[in-house]
Order: sequence, then C-alpha cells, then structure tokens
Amino acid sequence: MFMGIKSIHYFDNCATTKVDSEVMDIIADYATEKYFNPSARSSFSLEVANDIAYARSKIGKLLGAQDKELVFTSGGTEADNLAIFGSLRAKKGNIIASAIEHSAVYNTVQILAERGYEIRMANVFADGHIDVEDLLSKVDGETRLVCFMHISNETGAVNDVRTINSLVKQKNPKAVTFVDGVQAVGKIPVNLKYFGIDLYSFAGHKIHASKGIGCLYVKSGLHFASTVFGGGQERGIRSGTEFVGGIVGLAKAVELAHQNLQKNRDVFCAYKKVIREQLKQVTDWQENCTVEVSPAIMSLAFADIKAEVLLHMLEKYGIIVGTGSACSSKNKYSRLSKAIGLADKYAEGILRISFSRFNTLDEVDLLANKLADCVIELRRTMLGTR
Repeated sequence: MFMGIKSIHYFDNCATTKVDSEVMDIIADYATEKYFNPSARSSFSLEVANDIAYARSKIGKLLGAQDKELVFTSGGTEADNLAIFGSLRAKKGNIIASAIEHSAVYNTVQILAERGYEIRMANVFADGHIDVEDLLSKVDGETRLVCFMHISNETGAVNDVRTINSLVKQKNPKAVTFVDGVQAVGKIPVNLKYFGIDLYSFAGHKIHASKGIGCLYVKSGLHFASTVFGGGQERGIRSGTEFVGGIVGLAKAVELAHQNLQKNRDVFCAYKKVIREQLKQVTDWQENCTVEVSPAIMSLAFADIKAEVLLHMLEKYGIIVGTGSACSSKNKYSRLSKAIGLADKYAEGILRISFSRFNTLDEVDLLANKLADCVIELRRTMLGTR
C-alpha cells in the first residue's frame, strides 16, 4: 500500500517506468556478485568488462550502430548535455533547436547563448511536429548544431528523422545533427545508420531499465570532445567507473522492447480508442496529436480546467497520469501550449497519458471512466456546466 492507496494504475510512463524483473535481477547480480571494477586488472574485472562489451554490441545490433559509436552515460540529460557540448568545435555560429525541446536540450542551448552562440528556435505545428520548412530556413553556413526530437515527449508527435537530417545536410554538410530519442527507443523502430544523423540520445528508465543509465550515439568519424575527464572510460568521451548492472540491464531492456514493438503498438492504439470512446460524453476537449504519433503517448487538453487538479482527483483512485515533461513540472505553464498555439482556454488543461506493456485493459477502462467522471465533476464545480 502506497500513500494509503491499495492499487496503483500507472499511466505516466513518459516520466519513468517500472523496472522489468529480468532487468532488476541483472542489476542485483552485478551489485552483489559481479561487483568488480571493469577497469581493474583481475580476471574477474576482465570478465565484467567483457560483459559491458557484449551489452554494447547487443544494443548496437538492435539500433543499427557500431559498438564504438555507443557511449554509456548516467541518463538522458547527461547524454543530451554531452552531445551539445562535445560536438561544438567553433566558438561562434548559430545553433538551431525546436521550440518544444526537452528541458535538458532547451536549457542547455540557452546557456550557450550566454557564451556567444546565436540560438534560433524552429517553430512547430499545432500537434507538436517540427515545421521542417521553418527549421531549414534557419540553417545557413554558420549553423554549427541542429537539435530536434524524434518523438515529442509532450504530444507524442513523431518526426521524420532521416528526411530532416538529409535536408539539413544539403544546406550545410558541416552542421552537426543531434536527435533526442529518449521517447523513441523501445517504442518505435530505430535504425541509427539509416537515419544518417550524427548524435542520438536515449535513457534506460523510459524502457523498464533503471534510472542512472543512458546512452549517446556518436557517429563514427564525428569530431567529438570529452567534457568528463578521468580514467578514460567510454573511449575517453565520458570517464568514470561504469554502472555495469545498469549497462547490461539496459541491453536486456532494449532487447525486450524490440521483441514487443508491434504487439505493444497494437495494444496501445486499442487503449487510445477506449479512452476516446469514453470521453465522448465530455465536451470541449481535444487530442493534441493524432497523426504520425507515438502509440505510447496520448496528449489531451481540456478547456477551462487545471490539469494538475484533474491529476490529483485521479490519484484518489490510484490512477497516475502526467501533465507534461516531468523535468519541467515546476513551471506553471508549459512551453508546449505557447509553441503549438493552443487556445488560452486549453493552456492549463494539458494531460498526458503514456502507456507501457505492464498496463492492462481493465486499468485503461478504469482510467477512461474516472477521467470522464472527474472532468464532468470538475466542470460542475468550477463552471456549473459539463
């Protein structure tokens, strides 16, 4: 029992996920049995180092990358920071990012503005997809870095990574392309070689691995500078004793996710239909993205309602949902509502539902029913209307 609630029905999997039991067993094994430092000289340490190499190879095969192109980090935020700071050679020029980047990217490029770089923000459409034409209009010969998300962590909009990368490179072949793939890996097919991009980040705790482990893809041949110095681990790009259990567990999580990609897609799309059907009894709401959208994310906006109040009403039933990016949840207003041109009446009513393979149809039925009930109750309380 947690906080007096007998059963938790978790639908905030964009924020973090439950650790898979197989992954948890791996982490425990390396914490209590195979706890050796992979950089030490004993044969036991060598075996652990080999386990890291095998995990790296497994992830590479699943994601279309060479082993040497994968750098393990402490998570998505570090991978994002490492990508941005490590890829910049020139000390001036412009950096392009979309207006709804995750705070780990958005705030990092704002820091670079203080260091003399020109920051150009690309527009997005009303559903969260990047306005590619606008982005390309901002690319010129002085563009050093172009950042964009594979999947919007707030609306679920899926961007065409290969096409955007190709168009950027046509305008400036020297511009580095960096894609935040935190919400994509394990949710949709990812082939990094096919995409042709320079940098790509993802995090373990979004796909049932543990917190504290992430990965950055650095395309072979890309000039890349280290920002973390020490013992030279991870090809000198990111020094520090490796979280071996986290790395091996991440490989298992990526493997399990890929085994279930199509099944999960079909199930999650069915879940969305259940929620849409139940919300027909509710007026004045919208689904923020419905085309080229992640099957795992459903972004809703309710008029004249504070989503945070709705979130807490649902908690009474053990239902946990999100209101947007967990990393920027202290902000009263989401950058999303302004960036996508959301009408004022919807601005504070954005609710994000995100699924995992641990969700069940019974849970979704409960969510759909209680969500509709809570919206109606809240409207009656606040406005005296449905």
